[in-house]
Amino acid sequence: MNFKFILKFFVFLISVGGISQSKYTVTGLISDDNSKGIPYVNVLLIKASDSTLIKGTISTDKGTYKIENIPSDNYLIMSSYVGYKTTYSNSFYLDSDYKVETLMLSEGEQLNEVFVEARKPLYQQKVDRMVINVENSIVSAGGTALEVLERSPGVNVNRQSNSISIVGKEGVVVMINDKISYMPASSLVQMLEGMSADNISSIELITTPPSNFDAEGNAGYINIVLKKRTDLGLNGSYSISGGYGQGVTNNNNLNFNFRKKSVNLYGSYGYSIDNRDQIFKTSRQYEDNGDLLTSSTITDRDPRQRNHNLRLGLDVNTSDKTIMGVLVSAFDNRWSMDAINNSIDTENGTPTSYVILDNNEINHLKHFGINYNVKHNFTENKFLSFDIDYLKYKFDNPTNYENSFYDENNNLERTELLRSGKKTPIKTWVSKLDYSNKVNDKIKIEAGVKGTKSNFENDVNVDDFENNVWVSDATLTNKSDLDEKIYAAYSALEYKFNDKTSLKAGVRYEHTDSKLDTDTQGTVVDRNYGIWFPSVFLNRKINDSLSLNLSYSKRITRPTFNDLAPFVIFFDPNTFLSGNASLQPAISNAFKFDVNIKSYFLSFQYTVEDSSIANFQERIDEATGRLIFEAANLDYTKTFGITLGVPIKLTNWWRTQNNLTFIKQKVRVFYNDEPIELSLGNFSANSTHSFKISDSFSAELSGFYNGPGFFGSAKYDEVYGINLGLQKKFSDKWGTLKFSISDILDSIEFNGGTDLPEQNIKTNNTFDFFNRTFSLSYSRNFGNTKLKSSRNRETGSEEERQRVN
Repeated sequence: MNFKFILKFFVFLISVGGISQSKYTVTGLISDDNSKGIPYVNVLLIKASDSTLIKGTISTDKGTYKIENIPSDNYLIMSSYVGYKTTYSNSFYLDSDYKVETLMLSEGEQLNEVFVEARKPLYQQKVDRMVINVENSIVSAGGTALEVLERSPGVNVNRQSNSISIVGKEGVVVMINDKISYMPASSLVQMLEGMSADNISSIELITTPPSNFDAEGNAGYINIVLKKRTDLGLNGSYSISGGYGQGVTNNNNLNFNFRKKSVNLYGSYGYSIDNRDQIFKTSRQYEDNGDLLTSSTITDRDPRQRNHNLRLGLDVNTSDKTIMGVLVSAFDNRWSMDAINNSIDTENGTPTSYVILDNNEINHLKHFGINYNVKHNFTENKFLSFDIDYLKYKFDNPTNYENSFYDENNNLERTELLRSGKKTPIKTWVSKLDYSNKVNDKIKIEAGVKGTKSNFENDVNVDDFENNVWVSDATLTNKSDLDEKIYAAYSALEYKFNDKTSLKAGVRYEHTDSKLDTDTQGTVVDRNYGIWFPSVFLNRKINDSLSLNLSYSKRITRPTFNDLAPFVIFFDPNTFLSGNASLQPAISNAFKFDVNIKSYFLSFQYTVEDSSIANFQERIDEATGRLIFEAANLDYTKTFGITLGVPIKLTNWWRTQNNLTFIKQKVRVFYNDEPIELSLGNFSANSTHSFKISDSFSAELSGFYNGPGFFGSAKYDEVYGINLGLQKKFSDKWGTLKFSISDILDSIEFNGGTDLPEQNIKTNNTFDFFNRTFSLSYSRNFGNTKLKSSRNRETGSEEERQRVN
């Protein structure tokens, strides 16, 4: 019933949006000395009194232009084009639709080619997000999207559990070009590892999303904006990079754009490999009948990763007001590994057994997706857009194990062979409709509806080799099937009180219907529920240098498919990773207050999340003595965070950006109905120094420090690292050469564990995913870069993809 009400309200808002104050249209023609219309000329409407820019457009193929929805006032038209002199119209008073006299452009003096470079700062704090301009970072050249995120302020990537958090909060939704990626968290991390940073324009951290965003994700959104050119004709860029860090890395990328009149064809392809070694260490101890038992494992991993990424899109302007587009995306990521695990068990300090586990694992992820979108602009300030997506993923994860058991004297007792396989096909349909109308200078309304239908299957087979025959292990073999439907509707109102104060308030309703069945247990999850998600944003501009932002949003983190589905991954014979079908959704309420002083920013955040979902939590199976890692609900997580951004221009050739973050986090869990509370303060810092040595040569030095922090009920030690980059620009004709060293000190590794005496758990883990890596990258633009396109736009579709999670 609530959903039907929102749909009716949506239709009502569209009808109301047609009511507006009196606005008028300005038209005209731009021609040359022969009275022939000139296409693609910049046309600006400016106030006659003070030359304030009101609106701008570009002339059509025939040289005509139209500027709509203009209030009464005195104006004039300014037109400019490469190779012609700037021309102005006579001033006019607008109180009805007006046709400006024809403006004739005369050829100006032809100048030699001039290069003008406008460089954005590495970090930009906006009203609702922080923008990281990756394309300006030298040390990111030749790296991956995941490595860029790991160096971003307030972002923590836990490769052990394949999770990403922002300002201490887990539950991050990752978008690519405003489109959500519906895939498991583990596969998402794998995809980001295979995405080259050379193909990224910027990364946006959105911690309090408005109501037109999905309510999924306690921590908010990370939006990865890929590079896209808007020049006419054929143009693009390519980059080649190679590196070494106890293993070879390689990234190759090609981007192209072909734009002619009303048609735009664009695409990109990337291929990368990463063969860097990794070291894992795990240990645990617990008491059993008065005896102290320990188990320690050292894993030497030799992974080999290769990735193919492809995007191909076509946009067609069917009229001056309507654009249709098709986008096809695909990737093929294959990760394989040979690993040697050396494990030792002790009792009261005396070794009792040794195990050598030799395993070979393949994790193969394939994806195909297609999107159709159409956007119609009724006026310059009112549009309606429609999207439909079909997404298909296929995961294949075969693994072979050979376990050799030795006694305390290193005598071989027996050898066990084990194999497992996990296949997970995923299919998702997404459709949505969005409406936006800026009714007048003070009021803007937004509304929309969305539907998502997903089907996930998880087929797990575990076999033991007994008497020269493979025998299925019935306790670990299982097949799961999840059907999920999420229907949503939202509305939002933005009101501008005056030039200094504005308010945006919205509400979103989401109804979830999910059912998880297994072959062995039947129906393990059957949930049907609807929740309202309000959001409020208040902005106050004190003066040109100082502004304040206050925001609130309510969000949800649903258990991912891999969190719920019963499956098993072996670390050693006594350590498993498994799913947890009893997980419940987590609900959070987040408050944020920002102070922006020129380019400095200070941000305060406070979030209370009930039933927080913590991945990779540890428990001991009392019956088998095995250590099991699984996702679990905490009672709550309370997070208070402060972030300070301080850019400093030390000299004309030395600039620095510094970000400091302090997090105070409190978590509570229950064990045998008794609460256990844990509290910890965390400090992190990120500093980037840019040096302009000459017009063509520059350098960048960056470092970060993340203090001790929580990951669920586990505590992890500090992590720090330093990176260096050098850049030489040869000109557009010869491109750019970059050299970088990441993790100069070879210090980046994750150490931590859990100490819960009440649960008889004490563990310690070390995960070394990183190595000091030397990289060399070359990039170059090609094609036409001088004539600009007739339209610089974003498709209305771009907002789906991430929740098989």
